[in-house]
Amino acid sequence: MSAAQHAGSPAEAAARYDDAARQSAATVIRRYSTSFGLACRLLGPQIRPHVYAVYALVRIADEIVDGASAGAGVPAEGARELLDDLEAETYAAIARGFSSNLVVHAFARTARDAGIGADLVRPFFASMRADLSEDRHSPGSLDEYVYGSAEVVGLMCLQVFLAGREVPPDVRAQLVAGARRLGAAFQKVNFLRDLAEDYGELGRVYFPGVEPGAFSEAEKNRLLDDIDADLAAARAVIDDLPVSSRAAVLAAHDLFRELSVRIRATPARELLSSRIRVPDARKAALAASAVVRARTRRRAPAPRGRRAVVVGAGIAGLAAAGLLARDGWDVTVLERGASTGGRAGLLERDGFRFDTGPSWYLMPEVFDHFFRLMGSSAAQELDLVRLDPAYRVYGERYEHPIDIRSDLEHTVALFESVEPGAGARIRTYLASAKRTYELAVGHFLYTSYAAFTPLLNRAVLRGLPELARHLSGSLHDFAAATVRDTRLRQVLGYPAVFLASAPRMTPSLYHLMSWMDLADSVQYPRGGFRRIIEAAERLAVAHGARIRTGADVVRIRTSAAADGPVRATGVVWRDAEGAEHELAADVVVSAADLHHTETALLPPELQSYPQRYWDRRQTGPGAVLVMLGVRGELPQLPHHSLFFSEDWDTNFRAVFEEPTRVPDPASVYVCKPSATDPSVAPEGHENLFVLIPVPADPGLGAGGPDGTGAARVEEVADRVIDQVAAWAGVPDLRERIVVRHTVGPEDFRRDFNSWRGNVLGPAHVLKQSAFFRGANRSRKVAGLHYCGASTIPGIGLPMCLISAEILLKDLRGDTSTGPLAEPLVPRG
Repeated sequence: MSAAQHAGSPAEAAARYDDAARQSAATVIRRYSTSFGLACRLLGPQIRPHVYAVYALVRIADEIVDGASAGAGVPAEGARELLDDLEAETYAAIARGFSSNLVVHAFARTARDAGIGADLVRPFFASMRADLSEDRHSPGSLDEYVYGSAEVVGLMCLQVFLAGREVPPDVRAQLVAGARRLGAAFQKVNFLRDLAEDYGELGRVYFPGVEPGAFSEAEKNRLLDDIDADLAAARAVIDDLPVSSRAAVLAAHDLFRELSVRIRATPARELLSSRIRVPDARKAALAASAVVRARTRRRAPAPRGRRAVVVGAGIAGLAAAGLLARDGWDVTVLERGASTGGRAGLLERDGFRFDTGPSWYLMPEVFDHFFRLMGSSAAQELDLVRLDPAYRVYGERYEHPIDIRSDLEHTVALFESVEPGAGARIRTYLASAKRTYELAVGHFLYTSYAAFTPLLNRAVLRGLPELARHLSGSLHDFAAATVRDTRLRQVLGYPAVFLASAPRMTPSLYHLMSWMDLADSVQYPRGGFRRIIEAAERLAVAHGARIRTGADVVRIRTSAAADGPVRATGVVWRDAEGAEHELAADVVVSAADLHHTETALLPPELQSYPQRYWDRRQTGPGAVLVMLGVRGELPQLPHHSLFFSEDWDTNFRAVFEEPTRVPDPASVYVCKPSATDPSVAPEGHENLFVLIPVPADPGLGAGGPDGTGAARVEEVADRVIDQVAAWAGVPDLRERIVVRHTVGPEDFRRDFNSWRGNVLGPAHVLKQSAFFRGANRSRKVAGLHYCGASTIPGIGLPMCLISAEILLKDLRGDTSTGPLAEPLVPRG
């Protein structure tokens, strides 16, 4: 009797053969990938064998190119022939439904069931073939390679996940885009993990322009930024996958996100000798977390009345989007720029990475609170370093600079050494600053002042006399009553600059800021402040928010209800080609400059803050920013330095009082992040960011690269470069500059619609502080809300995060005065 007779009927034989093929594919994945195998075990049992089949074919092709065939002594030309044969057999098997190669047979059965065609198979084999002939890639060839080697694999798996399901075309399109970006991220992470093998053993360089032998921190972080953007975009659509595949894809996403974090924390040079791995215990924890989140965090359609559009993707807009999305809102963010971050931007040139905006990490508990609301923490999202010294102060006539450490006892001893008796007085001053700070955080910062009754509590009433004194007096006078030495007065008065004001214009209430830098801590997130933006964006997208860049909102749509007020119904926005689009919403949140929102996006009759309001208000200063790449070390400068002119009252009057002028000499701030973070500059170089307060006057002009900015902007930059060189004792600073880029007030007006080109926002004078500041909602348009530096509570990244939380509280009807409970429990 023949073997065929023992096999039973043809149908039974075919079923047995199919099962053997599936078992062969499963064996391949068990032997070659613990990580992918772990994720696949989370797939539904009906689709798991199909994904095994896809992986097995991909693995066999890869072994022909790089692995087993070479070990067996097959030359490159022979490998090409084997790959050609495998491709031809794959097409034939798909056509006839059978192959004598068990792995190919398993793939062919999957392809026929899921609708995987030659349009996906062909680019895959083309990429595999490229590894036999291309050692280095151009940007174009890399895109083709990544598409064929990784993106189409994601698309094959997506075909499996969606087979037999009715999926709306728009949802399918989003899933296709997400599958491609997830595949691209996986491949690029593997490129970084395999640098040692690809370059050292195979002589391959996948990333254009990157020489692994001279691989720098800046190059590594640039590549990881691209990877993290792909991971975030993919995460935004995972919740739209069928439940049978959601946990597995989420686990794979989280695993590669973990790899990205670990690679970023690994010095670039170490990637050339080691392969980054995730411990098995951590993999198991990620998989378990994915299972739980896949069941509990699926993004459901927003209920009626829960669609929100956020204008602007600066820190306030991203934070608002994240909190609203977590709370169950359907959120779309429209950003006019090409990237997110707003003023907290990033400039990359010749291996230098410049933060183009905020650079002081103060109020760490506010950041951690926001991240905990979102289900994470600052420790998970950022790599924070405490700075010591916190900053150094240079003066026009200082004999020696002064180092400030964020330590109460050191501050007391320092003040006493400069001015006998000042030690005891600064202790009293900082005790008052701490009380005021704690009162502000607990009762004043996290409220829109929509109701004053919650403020009538014992702590506030007990502190009212002291608050009243601090509201009626100036920061200058309070500092002058505490110390006589000019240097110490300047140390106590300079926080006014971070409030877009001057010490004589700022209420002494804001002496609370001295508690942070003189007694608490000044920190820095490794990788720069762009890491904060990336974290906020990543969390917003993870909770379902959609972010569209290159989308310039030109009008807020409104409609008059027959029985109620005018309501916001959405926005009109313009794309890069100038075409206009409409986006309907139940709530519009503008995180853009309040002056621009009110005077440019609304008609006059609907403006709560028309131009005549702004004509009576005090703008903050403008600024000239100078980013410098400097050859050699600059030990004279720590991470943060302040340069104070002797007569800074004249300095402030030049900036704030008409007729304004650019002060000379100027009081300036210099940041050298390369003192703490080697990733921001090439080896043997320093990164300098210089901020020069100037009048808020776009007429001063815009900046540009390498001295090409407006004449007045470049003159200011030249003068201050020489001033820093002279005061800090770096006589050859100008000669050592290898990269230079300036930004002027016109840049802020043009790029951020900033009122009068100011750099920070409305000044924190008394009539523009607390409940006198711009409100968080329109008085004339229901459903129109505001957040960001222009509104309550004010200027700075922590304040912008708080303004986003106030927005959510306002939408919830929550008039409490403290922070929300952590983590945020959705009400949607």
